[in-house]
Amino acid sequence: MKNSLALALALSLSAPFAVMAQNGQLAFTQEHFHHLDVDKDGKVTQAEYRQFMEGAFSKLDTDGNGQLSSAEAGEVLSAEQFASVDADGNGQLSRQEFLDQAMRDFQRADNNADGSLRFP
Repeated sequence: MKNSLALALALSLSAPFAVMAQNGQLAFTQEHFHHLDVDKDGKVTQAEYRQFMEGAFSKLDTDGNGQLSSAEAGEVLSAEQFASVDADGNGQLSRQEFLDQAMRDFQRADNNADGSLRFP
């Protein structure tokens, strides 16, 4: 259940660009990939991905307190998903918890460990 939770959360902000495949792996559409590929070099680097995820966090943090409440994330995460990303169990997702999960998702998706993702 923890696989790609932060990524699913952020991607839901830019739907319908990406979907989760039945096997739990991310399935980017070409449109979404191009949105993430800021410099248009045909790959999404860790820096580009992190920048996107930071923006996604900011969009979700509607009260601007640097934390995501379950209400702020409730439209895109179930209570169980929220709890699994909430590493310290305080009922809030910090920017760091969110980004830590997002970067774990990136590393999991980076099959050849070259620090970038390419559209299939």
